[in-house]
Amino acid sequence: KDLLSQPLRTWWPALLLIGLGLLAHLVGFIAQQQRLSIVGLFVGIYGLTGLVWGPRWLYASFFPFFLFSFMVPLGSLPDPVTHPLRIMVTWIVQHLFDGVLGIGVVRQGTALLDSLGTYQYDVAPACSGMRSLISIFLVSVSYAFLVFRSPWKRLVMVAMSLPLAILGNVARLSLIVAAAQLFGKDAGQSVHDNSFYSMVPYVPAFFVMIYIGQWLERTGSTTAKATVETAPV
Repeated sequence: KDLLSQPLRTWWPALLLIGLGLLAHLVGFIAQQQRLSIVGLFVGIYGLTGLVWGPRWLYASFFPFFLFSFMVPLGSLPDPVTHPLRIMVTWIVQHLFDGVLGIGVVRQGTALLDSLGTYQYDVAPACSGMRSLISIFLVSVSYAFLVFRSPWKRLVMVAMSLPLAILGNVARLSLIVAAAQLFGKDAGQSVHDNSFYSMVPYVPAFFVMIYIGQWLERTGSTTAKATVETAPV
């Protein structure tokens, strides 16, 4: 309804967007970079809608088209980010078990093993939290822009995606190490390979995200109520 309520008209300047999309596709084809071709596809479609339905349509549909950016494959681009994430997650889990719980867990780089060396789990780049970070970032951006209008509230929700992804990955890795400590190496490997337990990183992240979102909503309503109560009649 919001899109159809816009003043629709043909808008020829949108041909520039179509040209940019075509250029991105050609460069991606020549350089054999598929992600550039995918970007060109979405930019070209976005420009075609603007050509047919006008600038107001482009403005109203920008956010849905922005979400298409999460479909672009990253390839090796996240490598400078994944390694620090791997180090951070293993460091937190090692200190949680060894320092807080008193369970002997040793960290060697991005690997965790017990003091006797009966098990060893290496946090691979794919398991570093990048997948959960992208998923949680997508949900955070959607939540922020669909629920809030205040820029600072949107920024808070989006910024929380990184610590939430780390929290979720720490929870999953802790579950694997705890299973190995209690029931042996095979139990830990079973938890690692189980598709149900692979959803563990998202459970605490989404609960904390909902809590933060509700807190931000209450903050805005409390401020508005206070403003109304102190306003002169």
